[in-house]
Amino acid sequence: MFFGRFHPLFVHLPIGLLAFAIFMEVLLLLKPRETYQKIMPLVWLLAALSAILSAGSGYFLSQGGGYTEETLNLHKIGGFVLASLSTLCCVLHWFPIPFIQKATKPIRSVLVVAVAVLLVFTGHWGGSLTHGSDYLTKFSPLSTTAVEIEKKTTPKIVSLDSADIFNQAVMPILQAKCVSCHNSEKQKGELLLTSYQDILNGGKTGKGIVPGNLSTSELYRRITLPKDHKEFMPTDGKTPLNETQVAILEWWIETGAHKNIMVADLHPNKKMQDVFGDYFQLGRAAILSYTAEPAAESDISALVKAGFQVYAISETSNLLEIKYTGVTDQKPNLDLLKNVKDQLVWLQLTNCGLTDEDVEVVGQLTNLYKLNLNRNKITDKGINELVGLTKLEYLNVYGTEITDSSISAMVNLPNLKQLYLWETAVDTNRMAMNPVVKKGLEIVYKLEP
Repeated sequence: MFFGRFHPLFVHLPIGLLAFAIFMEVLLLLKPRETYQKIMPLVWLLAALSAILSAGSGYFLSQGGGYTEETLNLHKIGGFVLASLSTLCCVLHWFPIPFIQKATKPIRSVLVVAVAVLLVFTGHWGGSLTHGSDYLTKFSPLSTTAVEIEKKTTPKIVSLDSADIFNQAVMPILQAKCVSCHNSEKQKGELLLTSYQDILNGGKTGKGIVPGNLSTSELYRRITLPKDHKEFMPTDGKTPLNETQVAILEWWIETGAHKNIMVADLHPNKKMQDVFGDYFQLGRAAILSYTAEPAAESDISALVKAGFQVYAISETSNLLEIKYTGVTDQKPNLDLLKNVKDQLVWLQLTNCGLTDEDVEVVGQLTNLYKLNLNRNKITDKGINELVGLTKLEYLNVYGTEITDSSISAMVNLPNLKQLYLWETAVDTNRMAMNPVVKKGLEIVYKLEP
């Protein structure tokens, strides 16, 4: 298995070398040149050796199981035959056989065609094992289901009353993060995650989901283990679920893991309303009248390299949503946000060690409509840095160290419609007795069960 795990690394080498060998053979056929002919033995030698190395490591990898037998056998046979044909091409170049020398050229031509065809099919079968059989064609313009798939995976949700929790939240999350390893062609741990019943059934280590019970739901246990744990999912360095995705799966299980029910029918509290609002990007329509020039690609790349997640709000407005969730002790480089301040309208900086000095940079992002600063070490001093955000409609500062003294500054933000303050130093009892009233503004001081 140690050698087998190198297969994804080795497999790209023969693909490139064989493609180059085929190209050179076609070139020789069209323009015979002695210079080209001289390098072909070396090209085929390298192609054959790399194909043998790839086939061998692939065989060892297949012994680990978790793959659909039919597709695996096709890929395995294709790999071994491809290695054999490549070796034969190599032999014909290095050791021309005298009694068939006149037939060598047509034989080589047949072999090259066979290698080309087999390379395509073997590669396809390998891709099917990793990504699913429809990975290449699913979003093809020629696919009859492309539009239906797009509608299903990117629903246009305008309120929680129209959001189906399983089909429009849970299933898309699992498809994005888990299905590449748990599909009909590749079932790691005998776990299939392509349908509601399969998700509940789980795999060889236990039930995937037990409605109402987080502790016995194996899927939830795996995605919430420490990232360095050997059973953590997803494996192999793939991007793990973010806080919003985990929160949705957790709440779905706790509320009964229903298959067909709207989010609103499960009566989410304010915290979960906020989570779903973030996931479905509710409130997008409010800012679509605002457009900006496209951000520079170099600025976007710098943000991504620094650990930020960058999303387009729409296809035409050039507006951006940017997120950063604290996963290490290193704070985000907020100065990078200044380069996209014209395009940046939604910003989420969660649990990333921000202090009042850091909020000074946030206060310069004057096009913000939505700002989430929860679980940072921000005090009343930091809140005063936000007074210039006149477009701000949504502000979430739960889990910070602000007190009652910040209420006035936040309430005075001219366009603010939603303010979340739970788990702060704000005196919730005093505020309940003497609530701040402003037309069009909802203030949430504490969570209701």
